[in-house]
Amino acid sequence: MCVTNRRDFFRIAGSGSVAVVLTGASALSAFNSERIDTNFNVVEQIDPWIELNMEHLASNVNEVRRKIGKRPIMAVIKCNAYGHGAVEIATALQNNSHIQHFAVVKVREALTLRQNNIRGMILNMGPFNRSEAKEVIKHRISQAVYSDAVDVLAEEARKLGKTATVHIYLDTGLGRVGVPHRKALAFIEKVSAMPEIKIEGIFTGMTEDDEMDRMQIERITAVCEAANMKGINVGIRHAAASAEVDRYPFTYLDMVRPGNCLVGLEPERQHSMKIRPVMSFKTRVIYVKKMYPGESISYHRAYKITKETLIATLPCGYSDGYPPVVLNKADVLIRGRRYRTVAPITANHTMVDITGAENIRIGDEVVLWGKQGKEQITKVELEMLAPNATNTYRMATRTRSYLPRVVV
Repeated sequence: MCVTNRRDFFRIAGSGSVAVVLTGASALSAFNSERIDTNFNVVEQIDPWIELNMEHLASNVNEVRRKIGKRPIMAVIKCNAYGHGAVEIATALQNNSHIQHFAVVKVREALTLRQNNIRGMILNMGPFNRSEAKEVIKHRISQAVYSDAVDVLAEEARKLGKTATVHIYLDTGLGRVGVPHRKALAFIEKVSAMPEIKIEGIFTGMTEDDEMDRMQIERITAVCEAANMKGINVGIRHAAASAEVDRYPFTYLDMVRPGNCLVGLEPERQHSMKIRPVMSFKTRVIYVKKMYPGESISYHRAYKITKETLIATLPCGYSDGYPPVVLNKADVLIRGRRYRTVAPITANHTMVDITGAENIRIGDEVVLWGKQGKEQITKVELEMLAPNATNTYRMATRTRSYLPRVVV
């Protein structure tokens, strides 16, 4: 058994780490404080954390711009920027890459961005209630509309003496939400006649089906042309998400709306862009011990030891966002080498078989996904271990918001 005191722990932990700064909303949640703790240092972090490579983020933006030319980018940072941290990602995109348009799917997400000095267009593509309508208007949030809920928005705008800004959401084939394209002109006429409403744009969600995508663009184009014939300006047209930016220039219209490619969720699956992952998921070894035949790990003795084995315990489990479906299949990186996870992944712990690696100590950095030395573990690699149970989107978005997000 390896015993290490606290002073030795931080000395060992710091041997292979760099100092980083915690930023954005995650700092507030992580420290339950009204200010960001700029003294945060990952050397002292024991529990799991997320590292964000902002150079990769900027590089991904450049790849998108290489494809789309001078069109503006509306960065989709829904679901806490796919788990990366919406405030952190939006701030970097605004300040470093000069992106001025953002999209989310919750009013709360939009308001959080405004409260953290995101200044440009913020589109809420999701629903809203009456009280949220007031906040949307007060904080200059652009709102997607496709139903009679637009009447509520107009009513609240009238009470406030302000104008609500909207984007018409068309259903051209995805089939989830949106005014059906066949009924869109009548809806657009209704909205354009409301003095309290300004139409800023019109958009649709793509199916990512080769044949259907082309038909969808034909449909939104026809709707826009019909509105124009009626003297109605529908504003900015946008349809292309990450997949379309990568493969289908005919979908670009006036603005593109990428999300997952900006944060590098699936670099391996891009056809024409050199996308790089922004997120790494890390933790530390908190315990090392030898176990002997007949001993077991976890509830109900789920994993039985059959030979002398060296086991490392990690303070990270499914409650933090590590996928339990990869048990006994996934590797982690410690000191630049791969080691296999064993036993059930529980809420707060993951166990690793490190037999033969006597140099691993309490406090060593562990990479759950990301790069360490010459080795790398990707989310796609983990997805392929349980393709029917998880995917890269689920893994990234399920990393908990309480985990510190740090910039490297």
